[in-house]
Amino acid sequence: MKFGRGYEFASKPNSPDQVTYLLHFKTMKFYESSPGVVSLTKNPAINIARLEAFYNRVQLWTKFLLPIPGKGNLTVRFSKPLEYKVAENGQGTVEAFQLEFLTQP
Repeated sequence: MKFGRGYEFASKPNSPDQVTYLLHFKTMKFYESSPGVVSLTKNPAINIARLEAFYNRVQLWTKFLLPIPGKGNLTVRFSKPLEYKVAENGQGTVEAFQLEFLTQP
């Protein structure tokens, strides 16, 4: 808070800082276990259906652990809904998107 003559007042917060982390993905892909049946187990690192299933389980309010290089496992939650666009003629791929997480105490 700023007062007159350039004097500033700062108080110690009552809770820890909340830090936002953005993860950028160039693409992810839908996989099928058989024709017309989406697989959640094939290529889990880039499987958009698996990510969507996880998001639907935790939504915006459930905390979970996220490994961040150099920081370790942080307790976070999604701070924005999962949104992506399926690429046109991309054979099951999605366009580049990002996820936003907020650290939790």
